[in-house]
Amino acid sequence: MKNKNQNTGFSAPLYFGEGSGVRIIHNAVIITMDNALAKADAMVLNDLGTIEAIGTVAELRNQFVSFKEEIDFQGKTIVPGLNDAHIHVWKIGHLRTYMLDVRGVKSIVEFKQKLKDFAAKNPNSEWIMARGINEMVLEEKRLPTKEDLDEIITDRPVFVIRTCAHIGIANSQAIEISGVSEATEVPFGGEIRKNQDGSLQGIFTERALGLIMNHIPPFTFEEYKNMILEAHDYLLSLGITSATDPAANEELLAAYIQLDAAGLLKVRMNVFPLRIPDGSDEIQVLPERYESDFLQIKTVKFFSDGGLSSATAALNVPYKNTEGYKGVLRLDYDKFYHTAKEAVDKGFSVATHAIGHQAIDLTLKVYSDLFKMDPTLRHRIEHVGFLSQDNINDFKRMNMTAAMQPIFIYELANNFKNTLTDELLEVVYPCKTVLDNDINLALSTDGPVVKEINPWVNIETAITRKAADGSVIGKSQKITLQQALYAYTKGSAVADNLENVKGSLAVGKFADFIVLNKNPFELEDVADVETLETWVSGKLIHKK
Repeated sequence: MKNKNQNTGFSAPLYFGEGSGVRIIHNAVIITMDNALAKADAMVLNDLGTIEAIGTVAELRNQFVSFKEEIDFQGKTIVPGLNDAHIHVWKIGHLRTYMLDVRGVKSIVEFKQKLKDFAAKNPNSEWIMARGINEMVLEEKRLPTKEDLDEIITDRPVFVIRTCAHIGIANSQAIEISGVSEATEVPFGGEIRKNQDGSLQGIFTERALGLIMNHIPPFTFEEYKNMILEAHDYLLSLGITSATDPAANEELLAAYIQLDAAGLLKVRMNVFPLRIPDGSDEIQVLPERYESDFLQIKTVKFFSDGGLSSATAALNVPYKNTEGYKGVLRLDYDKFYHTAKEAVDKGFSVATHAIGHQAIDLTLKVYSDLFKMDPTLRHRIEHVGFLSQDNINDFKRMNMTAAMQPIFIYELANNFKNTLTDELLEVVYPCKTVLDNDINLALSTDGPVVKEINPWVNIETAITRKAADGSVIGKSQKITLQQALYAYTKGSAVADNLENVKGSLAVGKFADFIVLNKNPFELEDVADVETLETWVSGKLIHKK
């Protein structure tokens, strides 16, 4: 395993004299998220980027002879840097650089105009890419088709990704370049949607997305660099100091490693290599495990079903308004197990996208067999739409993490209400069930699946279960502010297997923290909390 400058921290504070390099921050309300010390008003930071001591200012002044610098925070609230445990970082950057963002458009007419304007402003783009369409908020209540795209652009290939990233729409040029026709075999775990006469709609789902996407020219290192660093600046402005990028191909992995080697990463990254790409049965090469202060590659990623907002997650009951349709299971046991086993044999943990009942059952069956091989590895499930009692027992037995996104309720409620039964709506994304059973919960946003990746809006949604329109989904699954903030800090660090160096403010851990405009524990609604300053490794890296 590659290991670059691994920080092991300190077991006890050291004593320094004048000019030693330690600094004290004081006159702050420090919410540590550490079980041993819930609150403090001062911290001592060393030149290694870790916390040297924490407690009251009187204790620390008595303990240390002098300080290189003293910083008065004037009573402001400090919490650990937030950790989004599942967010497609480079895709956030892609939407802020080279891709058209159509999240929030209200009609296909509006969408077409945006697409036309974007193409005109980017005459040198070989492909026109857009993301964020959601038919449930469109006036027409349908997805665009290739005919809609062909009305706007015929001279270049166009590919539009639905907000969930489980459905894509291609124009005729993109379909022709990709060699897809009415006779093309549909990949297992995917769909090629057709009209009644057998002609292509231009709509591809799940693993069939690869039929088009595999023909899009790969990004260069400079493009990946621009996307990742643009996203990092945005995340830091929101107080996010750690993040998991949960599906990376070989080129993206190489870009992350190159950026880390150059010391350019600003957010601590946990990156999951994808094992089975869309549109192909070829297994992606397993990389070497890698770990440094700012990058770890120690967990591989699988997709076992589709998305809930797109009604492709594999349920055990039919979706509403369908004739028995239960979604798409993307993997079979044999392929899933043998591909995951290869990774576990080399020391990798496994993370799997599993939302529906069938997908979670399959994933836990595979994990149970992997657990027999190495019970020390901690695996995780991404999204976790529903849990049975058997599922709960498996999570506890294998010491697993559930990574969930309450923000889906805030932004995608209309999709869920249109497709899920009332019984499922009451228990969807069961955060409280997870915590009541002592299962580790890590909160995240899955951006850019949703437009709103502000952690405090996500936390408020976890507390209230309120959608943007004010409706409540799954009120029995509300959790407290303390629980939600823990899941965004310590719980996410546990999910990363890095709780020894981050996730709370304690001696020997990274000095990653954020300064807030308000104390969230004094508010009825925390959605308005803002990050004033973001500190990473004891350095101020972003200021509002």
